[in-house]
Amino acid sequence: MFIQNINPDILNIGPFSIRFYGIVYALGFLWVTHVLSKKAENGKIKNLTSEKAVDLVTIGMIFGLIGARLIHVISEFSLYQNNLLDIFAVWKGGLGFHGGLIGGICAMYLYCRKHKINLLDILDTISIPLALVTAFGRVANFINSEHLGFPSAQPWCVVFQRIDDVCRHPVQIYEGMTQLALFGILLFASTRKHKRGMITGIYLISYAIFRIITDFFRETHAVYLFSLSGSQMLCILMIIIGGAVIYSSKK
Repeated sequence: MFIQNINPDILNIGPFSIRFYGIVYALGFLWVTHVLSKKAENGKIKNLTSEKAVDLVTIGMIFGLIGARLIHVISEFSLYQNNLLDIFAVWKGGLGFHGGLIGGICAMYLYCRKHKINLLDILDTISIPLALVTAFGRVANFINSEHLGFPSAQPWCVVFQRIDDVCRHPVQIYEGMTQLALFGILLFASTRKHKRGMITGIYLISYAIFRIITDFFRETHAVYLFSLSGSQMLCILMIIIGGAVIYSSKK
């Protein structure tokens, strides 16, 4: 058993705080921007310049945050109904992955269409660092004491002292480990000969499978259909889309 009482605040400045959660995504933004800019500098992606790479990641992150926060607030509205201003306190945590994915991809699609850039080239490039950023993001969730797991009697169960005295599955760590595995899978796949869209398809399918499994350990696993939660049903959609992307890439 592990007692989790880590302070999520790294630094407090008056009413504002800098959290590990925010640091992870700020560094993730810089890394993804660097990776995409390098591709642009090397002329690997048609019509993509370094400036457009920065624009793309910025737009993707802004609308990804909006989508991620929106889906989180909708699914967890009871946490905010008595203090609506907390809806905007993104730095405290509380982002829904699927909303972020939809918001970010839609925004980047519109930008790519305008500038005649192939979206799959962009997604193939950013999927690899995104997996690692998400892994550290789950560690941030652990530190924030959010996305809690079901009660557990396993030797590795965790008591989130800022929440209650119940020992739980550290589902955030489970998810972080799957994202590290996904990072390794994508890194390996990228070293092999592959066609446009293959990395994106592998990312969508692998993330979805891992998430379906780990969601069974989440306390917020609200069943909607066939013992599956809303996020798991979205993951099934991800698998279908990922399969379609891979099939198209082989044609």
